[in-house]
Formats: sequence, C-alpha cells, structure tokens
Amino acid sequence: MGVKLLRFLAAAPLTLIFATALDAAPMLRLVSSTVGPVSIAPGGTTTQTTEAYNAGDGALSPVLTSSVNWITASVGAQRTCSSRQGLCLPLNFVLNASGLPAGNSTGIVTVSDNNPNAVDAPQTITVTLQVGGAVPSSVDAYVAPGGTRDISFYTNSQINGVATTRDGGTWLSLALNGSGSFQFAVPYRIHIAPPAAMPPGTYSGQVVTSGSSFAADNKTIPVTMRVTTQPIAQGPDRFRQQLAQGALPFAATIPITNVGQGSLTLQSGTVTGAPWLTYVAGSTVSFDPGSLSPGLYSGSVTFNSNAVNGPVTVPVDFVVVAKGPPLISYQGVQDNGTFVPGDPVNPGDIAVVKGDQLSFAAVTLGQAPPLATTIGGAQVLFNGSPAPMYYSTYGQLAFQVPLEAPIGTGLVQVVRDGTPGNTASVQVVARAPRLLLVRGGPYGAITNTDGSIPAPVGTFSDITTHPAQVGDTLTLYAIGLGSTSPAVGTGQAAPGAEPLARLNTLPMVNIGGGIGGTLVAPLFAGLSPGFAGLYQVNVTIPENVPHGIVSLSLAFPDAASNSVDIAIQ
Repeated sequence: MGVKLLRFLAAAPLTLIFATALDAAPMLRLVSSTVGPVSIAPGGTTTQTTEAYNAGDGALSPVLTSSVNWITASVGAQRTCSSRQGLCLPLNFVLNASGLPAGNSTGIVTVSDNNPNAVDAPQTITVTLQVGGAVPSSVDAYVAPGGTRDISFYTNSQINGVATTRDGGTWLSLALNGSGSFQFAVPYRIHIAPPAAMPPGTYSGQVVTSGSSFAADNKTIPVTMRVTTQPIAQGPDRFRQQLAQGALPFAATIPITNVGQGSLTLQSGTVTGAPWLTYVAGSTVSFDPGSLSPGLYSGSVTFNSNAVNGPVTVPVDFVVVAKGPPLISYQGVQDNGTFVPGDPVNPGDIAVVKGDQLSFAAVTLGQAPPLATTIGGAQVLFNGSPAPMYYSTYGQLAFQVPLEAPIGTGLVQVVRDGTPGNTASVQVVARAPRLLLVRGGPYGAITNTDGSIPAPVGTFSDITTHPAQVGDTLTLYAIGLGSTSPAVGTGQAAPGAEPLARLNTLPMVNIGGGIGGTLVAPLFAGLSPGFAGLYQVNVTIPENVPHGIVSLSLAFPDAASNSVDIAIQ
C-alpha cells in the first residue's frame, strides 16, 4: 500500500514520545539468511554453519531460538570470517531428520541479541531440510509454444545430467543455476522450452542424473511436456502468513499467474483443513487468528479457473505468535516508491516501515498536512524524534523522513500503544530519486493532461489509459528529489501559489532510456502543491522521441531515478 496520489484523511493525533539510548549499540549482520536446502537420508543428522558479525559498536551477543525441535542452534567462539574480512561469530545448526517425513521441512531460527539496544535485531534464518533428497522422480508440465518452464531443485554437490527427447528435439535440458559464497546446496533446474512453431500436443523425454555422493540424487527422471495455447495457472509451492494474537483479520493475495496464453479467469476457491482461513474472491483469502493459541497451523486453498491444467492447490501455513512489541523487519525501512530492501532514503523522503505488530487498529489514513505523528496507535521515531505519518496498518507504516535527518545511518523505531519495538537502520543520502509506480509497475504514476495514465488503452480495467502524443505535457509524480526553494518544513503542505517550492537542482527527463534516450528539460520540478513530501515534474514530449512502450527516468548530476514505462504514439 503506497501513498502515491492519495489525499490523507483525518486521524486523531496522540502525544507519545519515546527516547532510546543507543550509545555503543551493536548492529547485527548475517552472512546468510538461509541454510539449505540440505539433502539428508531419512533419520540422518547433519551440521551446517553460517556466520554473524557486528557492523556497529559495542559487543555482539547473539541468542538463537528455533521454531522447530529438529534444529539445535548454538553460537560458536569468535573467529576470522570465512567469506569477508574481519571477525565473525559462527552460528551452528545441528539438523536431525529423525521422525521427519520425506520431502521438505522448514524451520525458522530467530537471531536476537542480549543487548536490548542492538540495531537490526532480531533477524531470522530459514533452514530447509530435504529428507530423501529433492531431485524429482518425474516431471509433468504444461507450457505454451515459445514459452519456458523451469522445475528447480537443489543437491548437496554438483551432478552430471543428460537430457534426451523421444522426438529428437532440443526442448529439454538440465541447467546449473550458479553458486556463490555460503552456498549450502547446488541449485539446478530442468528447463523445458518448446519452439514457437511446435504444435500443441504431448511430448516425452527424460533427464538422467549421476555423479552425486548422495545416492538419492542419481536417478532417471521421465519428463512429459504438454504444449498448449490455452491459459496455464501457476501458484506458489507454499504460502505463509504470520499474525499475532489479537490482530484483526488480514486479507492476503496468493499470487496465481497465467504462464500460458489467452486470459486466465479465476472462478472460485475452496479452503480445506483451515477454519482460520476464508476464501474472499479472485486469489484473495483472509486470515483470522481469532482465539488461536500461538503455533503453526496448516491447510490449503484450491483455486478453480479456466486453466487447461485444472484446479491449482496451494498449501498454506499460518503462524500465530503471542502479542508483543512492534517488530521492524530487517531492511524493513524502505522508500515508498520502489520498496527495495537496502536502498537509501533522503531527508524529506516518503518512506515505509515494514514488519509485524506495528498497529492493531484497522487500516488508518492520516490527516491532510500538517501531518500527525501518531496514527492507529502507532508512532515512528527517526533518530529518537517522532516523524510525520501518512497511514498505518498491521504490517506497514508510512512516514516522512525528517528534513533535519543527517547524512549517514538513520535509526528507526516504532512505538505502538506506548510499547517500543526494536531499532532498525537505514542509510540516508542527499538525494534518492524515485518515480512512483501504478500498482507496482511497470507503468509510472504519470498523468496526461486529461488525468489519464499514458499506457495502452485497457491496461487497467478501472483506470482510464491512453498513449501520450508528441507535444503533450505529462505530470510525473516522484519522491526523494532533494531540497527546494523555498524550503517546506517536515510534514507541511507545499505551497499552492507562488513562490512554489522548486527544486534547487533540476533533473533532466530521459525519455527512451540509456545513453540513446532523449534528455528533456522539465517545465517545472518541485514539491506538488498541497502535499507533504510528494514531488511533481512537468515535461512536454518533444518530436525526437521513440514511440511505443518507452522507458522514462530522471537524471540528476549526482543520482538517477528508477525507470518506468509510458506509451507514446
């Protein structure tokens, strides 16, 4: 949920100030947030190790907690890091497959710290154990002519593979997906790629794997390829949702995509074995912790559609945790434009905090500027001071980075109903330009003179779209563009009359992308009148631009924005 072009509704402000002492605080960093997938024989035991290190001050003192009893986790003595310079603490995991069924088992190890002021703690490590191995016994896949389908799996070591097809075609292969430091397993994929001219029908082949020290990885895999021009529905292998006791029901969308041709229509859904899960519509379901005790609950939802491969069933895990302090996810402080973990923000930027138990109120939009510093019982502290906010939800809050924020590492904390949470870090730079997106992209939050979006007609069922033309003036909406003159205070509305808040450093608008794009000077670039933290750039499309679906970005002397798509005819 992004701010984009929403006007902010009223919310009753609360006065809530919480200061945290962060002198000499350690900063937790993990070399890897995953262990595995590791193949193991039924009943077997194996030990795996990753590392943690301190990117801050003071001393790091990790505490490991496992969500499952088949993982025994411990912290070793400090040593020289295996994959980076400096000193690390080994995190050791003994994995015991006794009593586990064949197939994948997953556990979560939470890495916290004995110092309550530790920054970017806790974090989690996902541990995956493949009992009996993960090389598939057979493959049966639907695929469109000219399309591709990959079936991924992991092995403990590199293997040899020979692919053959009954018709003599080259549509089947085994590929290595690459490897890197702290690669616990070797990733492979069976690659199915029928030529565009291949007629619909059923085709057969096989992949023979050999050379693995783990016997279960060496096998002959029959492959059936079903080439079709109809829609093909595909869902995730598994969907996981976490909520705390006392949280309101939460609607989540399980991604069901069409990897075939034609149009996919989801018709209905059926929930099995999960009274806490309700099918809503499309691919949306609702999770309700109700009176559930903390624990892991599993069920499934089956989606019916017009897909040629029939109903798609997605296993669902629901983790209910005890109500506790608000928790910011690692790299959960992100800009409100592209939401990329680890990207920097800048003073005056619109940012979000992602995590758990951030607010127990219903989705709440804040008041129009001047912005309130408390919404839905939640408050965001930036370097210890309350920041103006835009909205609050259970798992996400939006706020404005104070204009006074110094360049360097910023510290963010959420206080919910008087309860402070953990502290997270984010890098603050002088400028972090981001063009806003329409529903996650690729088209930008850009308007034609008539208020429509410059995208092909019919791109969105509920938004008017049509391509722009040469000579049209577009309005681009963005965040993070930098300082203005006159300056506008944090949380305050930009002026609606002269003097308007114009950028001190003007960007060029790159239409076409790359070094071959057309650079155009904007007619106006500054804060959007009446809004807090939102910028707009007005630009007229010149004659010498490409036509069709064209990329567009902003170029500053010291930074460049993300690229978005527009349509020009």
